[in-house]
Amino acid sequence: MEKDIREIVYRFGDASVPPQYHRSYTITVTAGQARVVVDSYGDVLAEQAYEITREEFEDIVRSLSRHRIGRAELGEDEGCTGGTTETIRYSDATHELFSGSVYHCGGRDSGNLGGDARGFADEVRRLIPDLANLLI
Repeated sequence: MEKDIREIVYRFGDASVPPQYHRSYTITVTAGQARVVVDSYGDVLAEQAYEITREEFEDIVRSLSRHRIGRAELGEDEGCTGGTTETIRYSDATHELFSGSVYHCGGRDSGNLGGDARGFADEVRRLIPDLANLLI
């Protein structure tokens, strides 16, 4: 399965805060490139692409297993509002192979994304050397 993966997308959805503070972002990783788009409620604030090696891409693919990314039933959000969301999806050349998300709110997680999403996200974010500056 891992060798069929051609694209991995990690999306962080920021909490409900005023637009000047809201920073959501999507990092798309393919063989040869990591691309980030930073937005505030859909308005693109920054967009940047970085060259990556095949080895770096293959390591990100392997990290899906290392962090046990997969489907899980985490339950409902029980009315909690204002949290953050993480979404991970990956595909082969033509089809989506997996998509899941977790909503972090009030110290609880809900959704259908199992595994260590934060650990996986840390590895993906390392491919974007100036992410902190893009989020300003």
